Amino acid sequence: MDTVLKDFLLAESIRNKEKDSYGLIASYSHLSEFYFEKNKVKSLFYANKMYKMSKTEKNPQDQIEAIDIITTLQTPQKSIKYYKESIRLRDSLKEVETQKKYKFAKIKYNYEEEEKEKLKFKTLAIENKLVAEKEESQKKNILISGVFLTSGLLFLIYRRKEQHKKRILQESYNTEIRIAKKLHDELGNDIYNTLTKVQNPEINSEEIINDLDKIYLQTRAISHENDSIETGANFEKYFRNLVASYNSDSCKIILKDLSCLDLNNLKKGKQIVMYRVFNELFVNMKKHSKASLVVLACKKTNHNVEISYADNGVGFKEDVIIFKNGLKNMETRIKSINGIINFENKPNKGLKVNIHFKN
Repeated sequence: MDTVLKDFLLAESIRNKEKDSYGLIASYSHLSEFYFEKNKVKSLFYANKMYKMSKTEKNPQDQIEAIDIITTLQTPQKSIKYYKESIRLRDSLKEVETQKKYKFAKIKYNYEEEEKEKLKFKTLAIENKLVAEKEESQKKNILISGVFLTSGLLFLIYRRKEQHKKRILQESYNTEIRIAKKLHDELGNDIYNTLTKVQNPEINSEEIINDLDKIYLQTRAISHENDSIETGANFEKYFRNLVASYNSDSCKIILKDLSCLDLNNLKKGKQIVMYRVFNELFVNMKKHSKASLVVLACKKTNHNVEISYADNGVGFKEDVIIFKNGLKNMETRIKSINGIINFENKPNKGLKVNIHFKN
């Protein structure tokens, strides 16, 4: 018998005698991993024991680990209930993590408020000292007044910095909430519907693959939407990488005269808007248009930048363009840099989008 296996079995035996539940969870995990490649049945056996023990001990992280092994070793049909349990546990862990972050932020905010109060009392003490010295002589009064004004200015600068930090923190919370809502509303429902289809033998595999591809695109869209964007001197290369990530055998994307825009010298805000808008367009193209060809034509006249997007997809079902979230976001972002965006739609003849803004 393998020496490692002997050690694992000995550890399990000792922990069983000592009724060490957490130790047993670790032992079952080690044994399941040991047998994973050698004996699938035994690996599944210990993974199930790990799952039951971690469930008894109410340890969600270990339950998720055990479920990951079980679902790998079992057929999709037998794994459905474990998939649902895994989703529930992961959502629960995310909620706990969010609460922890909120609690930490609140403590930090209270600490900053306390520091402000301390600074306020220090300022009051300086003011009292200035009043006393003012009575002694005019010369000292001028000097102390200068100190007072300087202190007041520093206090205002400090206060503005603290308010700025608070706004950044709030924006961070809002982003987390928005991401959580997207994951729940968009991905959660689609994953559940796909799992339901997997259970139905009448649904063909191509439809399930299409659903999984849609889920993948949604995941990548959320990731791109919230990624930090590399701005500055390497932005053109970064933008080309975005285009390349959506280029495929089924849909070719052609770039015309991109270099003429001198993207690396655009202001940071305009680089971010441009990246976000075209990411939104490409996501819409992948999800809905069924296009096989996309052309991005670029033009620069004096200080005016013009970018035209055109695809040969199905377009919108009606001539009237309905401004849903994605299209509305594009319009809002372009307006934020005083630009103009126009949509031209012909059902079954593709979509055209024209964007104009000052360099």
